[in-house]
Amino acid sequence: MDNPWKVLSIIVIALFCISFVINLAGGFSAVTESAFFSKSAGPEVQAEAAIGFIRANLIGEGDSISLINVSEESGVYRIATAYTSSAGENRTLYVFATKNGKLFFPAGYQIPSAGSTGAPSSVSPAPAVTTASAATTCSGVVKQEDPILEAFVVSYCPYGRQMQALIANISGNLPLLSAHIKVRYIGEISNGTVQSMHGPTEAAENLRQICIREEQPDLYWKYVSCFLNSPSSDVCVKSSGVNTAKLAGCTSDATRGLRYAQADFNLSDSYGVRGSPTLILNGVTVSEFDFGGRTPEAVKSLLCCGFTTQPGACATTLSGTQGGIQGTCG
Repeated sequence: MDNPWKVLSIIVIALFCISFVINLAGGFSAVTESAFFSKSAGPEVQAEAAIGFIRANLIGEGDSISLINVSEESGVYRIATAYTSSAGENRTLYVFATKNGKLFFPAGYQIPSAGSTGAPSSVSPAPAVTTASAATTCSGVVKQEDPILEAFVVSYCPYGRQMQALIANISGNLPLLSAHIKVRYIGEISNGTVQSMHGPTEAAENLRQICIREEQPDLYWKYVSCFLNSPSSDVCVKSSGVNTAKLAGCTSDATRGLRYAQADFNLSDSYGVRGSPTLILNGVTVSEFDFGGRTPEAVKSLLCCGFTTQPGACATTLSGTQGGIQGTCG
């Protein structure tokens, strides 16, 4: 099936409209009550039920789909799924489910405010996953006046640490370029606690680095550079001059640390990030290996390709390589 989600959209939107009309008419309540989900089940069970229905009815032979996570958004469940076509194409796609278990639908749309004008066609889709093909050449990279290169990592992945080390090289040697690079973290929040692929120690370190990045940004690279070479975060907090009271307040306050972390995780989900490190330049997935490898110079060159007009710093050649096997955790 070339585009199973187009078929899914047509089928489910049709069901939604039919159910809505019949419900207004007050008849055939079995249509609105015949749910894909169990009304009393929790969000994870609801999500798995939705995926089971899609797997059984709406994707082609050889395609696969699995649950990434489920969260509440605007009164409904937002279900992130990992979809792989029989041709090997990977995407992160979303479906939504009403919390009462009656309906699910494959897209969310933002409704204009009460005072707005315009035809229904002006209603725009809610932010969705970036599905553009990865740019593999400088000419193919999306250009912006103020580009941003986002590097998604987890703190104990050796390959993510390679990426942080070479970005630290760029930051130290070309500070004007470092303003266009943002290190973000992969994970999720469950029951008020950050989760990460390598367990609670990594999750705690991810949150620590996120808090320093957000609330003591001038010390972020000083701390990370120490942490990359030291087994003790406490030593690095002290040697880098991090305000320990401020850091402790951030990591223990859900309105601060968890909010910063959730913003990273939402972006990770929206881009379909699967491993550490993953690079996103101006909203599109890119790979340092298409630009020379996992080296400071390759990442600098990649970032410079994202400028509409390259600054003078792009003419500087950076030295240094990253030793060992260069792979991805995920």
